[in-house]
Amino acid sequence: MDKILQEIAQFYKGQGAPGDQAALLSCLREAQAACGGVLDGAAQAEIGQVLGVKPSYLQAVAKRISDLKLSGAAHTLTVCQGQNCTRRGAEIRRYLEAELGARPGKTFLDGKWLYQTAGCQRACRTSPNVRVDGRLITGVTVEKLKELLQAK
Repeated sequence: MDKILQEIAQFYKGQGAPGDQAALLSCLREAQAACGGVLDGAAQAEIGQVLGVKPSYLQAVAKRISDLKLSGAAHTLTVCQGQNCTRRGAEIRRYLEAELGARPGKTFLDGKWLYQTAGCQRACRTSPNVRVDGRLITGVTVEKLKELLQAK
């Protein structure tokens, strides 16, 4: 696997990565595909070494791109932590953390879901808001969240 990742990173380095964002994202997507759909820490370290950047930089980039997966979870749930969502959606976090045992940055429901928190999602009027695999869902209730988690 290391040789494949090195070849991918070397190719995209020649295309301008990491300075060229499009080349960097293409590199990370291709590496993820070569790694079976997950861009784990070892892959980030290998790519970072070739591109001359820290793995933490690659992780920060990947966290902002919804189709890049940093864990083996099939789905990602991102809960907005903006002021309105925090105030109106306290029961959502209580449900996730107290009843399901979810912790930010960790998987839950037998590793099927990755739970993340994020800053304001810019849909304050319809809060509370979450993102499921990068797709914004507004006006979330605990009941609606249960449906979303079961549907995937």
